[in-house]
Amino acid sequence: MVTKYLDVPQRKWGVVVVLDYDVEYEYRDLRAIMMSFGLLDEERIEKSMRILSEPNTGMTISNNDLCMSVIFISDATDAGEWWDTSLHEIYHVSNAIIDYYGVPYESEGAAYLMGYLTKEFIEQVGEPCYD
Repeated sequence: MVTKYLDVPQRKWGVVVVLDYDVEYEYRDLRAIMMSFGLLDEERIEKSMRILSEPNTGMTISNNDLCMSVIFISDATDAGEWWDTSLHEIYHVSNAIIDYYGVPYESEGAAYLMGYLTKEFIEQVGEPCYD
């Protein structure tokens, strides 16, 4: 399992990105991360694990009390699928931050935030993980 950290200093928000994991072997670690971000319902955790064990999937959990999000991204079948999933999850993080700080969705601030998160993701996470 690989974890990377993205910082959003303008909005005092942190993002942990979890990738290159094996649900079967790292189940306890993944579960602990989910729970630390507030996903406490065992049924939802089990459903999340089933989803994340498939290629081309992802999930985001945001916690307003922590001012943080965690993004899980499974391995992908190709680079295009990996970027599709990654950008989808970045969108969810962007929305969580926008909601928390009351930034208007159609504003330049919201657009710049999405761009900033994407740039940080590329710099910190790097190349796609695919088979």
